[in-house]
Amino acid sequence: MKSPSSASSRQPSPLPLRVLHGLVFAGFTSMTLVAAWPEVRHLVRSQLQPYSPGTPPRLALVLAALMALVGMTVVLVQAVRARSAHLTWSAFILGALVLATWGNQEGPAVGRTADAVNLKVLRVARELHGRTVSELQRHGFIPEEVDPWRQALAQIAQGQTTAIHTRSFQPLPFVIQMVDSPEALPSDAPPGTLLVFVLEGGAAYEIHPVGISPSGEAERLKEPRGDFLVFRGAFNPDLPPPSNEGGHGSH
Repeated sequence: MKSPSSASSRQPSPLPLRVLHGLVFAGFTSMTLVAAWPEVRHLVRSQLQPYSPGTPPRLALVLAALMALVGMTVVLVQAVRARSAHLTWSAFILGALVLATWGNQEGPAVGRTADAVNLKVLRVARELHGRTVSELQRHGFIPEEVDPWRQALAQIAQGQTTAIHTRSFQPLPFVIQMVDSPEALPSDAPPGTLLVFVLEGGAAYEIHPVGISPSGEAERLKEPRGDFLVFRGAFNPDLPPPSNEGGHGSH
């Protein structure tokens, strides 16, 4: 024997009621999707390219968009079948709107561009260059081993990452990679890598920072005119030893 609630749910619903119900909750769904769309778009892009800039997608907003779409789909299907959707699905859509409103309290995310994260890589590389050129001028040489470079980078970065993430949203750290020749730089270095070449004897060096392209691929940083950005330093015996302030060297 069918229960009364089951029987009533199968009865046709008046067309005006279905239209009104659909319009109201379509509006709620639209409001949810507008709030969550930047996060959904960022999630999709992050899976279509090797690396993504900025913070990972906010899961609350992505979940809210999914809930709203599922709930509205059920409402539309039931409307086409001349029935009213169960109140549970209406509550589902309202819950999605509440979740989207709560998840969007901080406002739009910032720093999700290649330029923004590349600027952070540039600042770290520039500070490392400033410290190194001062040490070079003070002592007449710099270490050719990787450990002193890594220690200097750790002091500069202070545990901060590059703000660049993998597809699984793992943040990439700043990394020192020594190279044998500035003419044969590796092409597979991830963003946040500082490719360092030290001339034999330690009298000169080059730093080649690796950032991210607008399409999410690892790319050596470039100057505005399009040339690759290189920080160079060389010992000059004619200059007096520097003070404690970092030097600037040449690009």
